[in-house]
Amino acid sequence: MKILFAALALSAAGSACALEIHLPPETATYKPSELPGYQLVQRNCMTCHASQYASSQPPASPRAYWEATVKKMKKPFGAQFDDADMPAMVDSLLKAYGAERGTAVRAAAVARLAAAAVPATGGKDVKTLLAAHGCMACHALDQKVVGPGFTEVAARYKGKDSVAAVAANIRSGGAGKWGPVPMPPFSQLSEADAASLAKYVLSR
Repeated sequence: MKILFAALALSAAGSACALEIHLPPETATYKPSELPGYQLVQRNCMTCHASQYASSQPPASPRAYWEATVKKMKKPFGAQFDDADMPAMVDSLLKAYGAERGTAVRAAAVARLAAAAVPATGGKDVKTLLAAHGCMACHALDQKVVGPGFTEVAARYKGKDSVAAVAANIRSGGAGKWGPVPMPPFSQLSEADAASLAKYVLSR
């Protein structure tokens, strides 16, 4: 009988000490972005951890690092998002927290500036061309990203038959002119569109 009372007393004491903890809801968000992957990151990643996880990653981390991180979250950790969402999520994280951080902001700024540019004769306007061909993924207005900034290009070609030369370089691509990373050719551009891009670059 004494053993039964002791067991009941211990059980009651355990119940009295049990605490129910309610954590406050997560209010932090990932860095806002107009990139399509932002909403995917916000929806898929916040399910398991706070946004501070991304900001604590190495700031110089390249695309391959973020690809591996996103894949790791799905397998082996079991995050529930589609494989088709991964490229957009990686791109958003890379440009918000990794080696390409800030490029999305610069691209948006260039797009706003390009909206006021003179339309290309017989072709698309500069804003459309910059966006359609991903120019701002590798270039910025006044600093090197992957390729040179537009101001650096303008300075090098100053006083030459610059529009024709830069337009030709855009269409043919090349390597070794600005460092080891080659520029792919954009031969699908018409001569008029390439000239419009060249004029825009040289006007910086």
